[in-house]
Amino acid sequence: MADGRVVFEVVGDDKGINQTIRNVTQNIEKESKKWDRAAGDAAGESADAWGAAAGKIVGALSAAGVASIMMKWGKAAIQAASDLQEVQNVVDVTFGAGAGKIDAWAKAAGKAFGLTETQAKKYTSTLGAMMKSQGIADDQILEMSTDLAGLAADMASFYNLSFDEAFQKLRSGISGETEPLKQLGVNMSVVNLEAFAMEQGITKAFSAMSQGEQTALRYQYIMKA
Repeated sequence: MADGRVVFEVVGDDKGINQTIRNVTQNIEKESKKWDRAAGDAAGESADAWGAAAGKIVGALSAAGVASIMMKWGKAAIQAASDLQEVQNVVDVTFGAGAGKIDAWAKAAGKAFGLTETQAKKYTSTLGAMMKSQGIADDQILEMSTDLAGLAADMASFYNLSFDEAFQKLRSGISGETEPLKQLGVNMSVVNLEAFAMEQGITKAFSAMSQGEQTALRYQYIMKA
């Protein structure tokens, strides 16, 4: 060289090193895949185990739920049958030979008014027993009881009341209480009843009427109102 320096170029053989690096990398990748597979298998087994356990738990809960529902349904059915039998006894005593007509009316009350058979018989028998004690004739009691029970259902729908609430208002009105029906705009004061009686050609004063006559007049007034 012109400047008197000698430059040596050292060239190393990196083939061996590069191969070693590749081998190590491949081994790492293989081991990593093994761990991934092992972890996946473990997770799968765990999931299967949990799935089986969950299935058993759900099955047990479902069985318990069905059993509970069936038990509640059974109790409700027994209670409903008992209630119907009790009210049937009242129907038989109250209406006597006319009980069969009440039975037929009550069975049709579901379609006609939305009442259950038990409700229909309960309402008619309650009204029938009350009016019977007031001296209303048996043939009138049958018609008046079914008319008022049906009216209670219609009132419940119209005024957005429960069947029982509407029935109680009517029962109170037919027995002489004025406030419950007045809340619905039906004023059953003595003055109004006497004016209504005059319209029907009845000249007898309300105070001079028998209990049965007063009840019959209230019934007519309520049905018209």
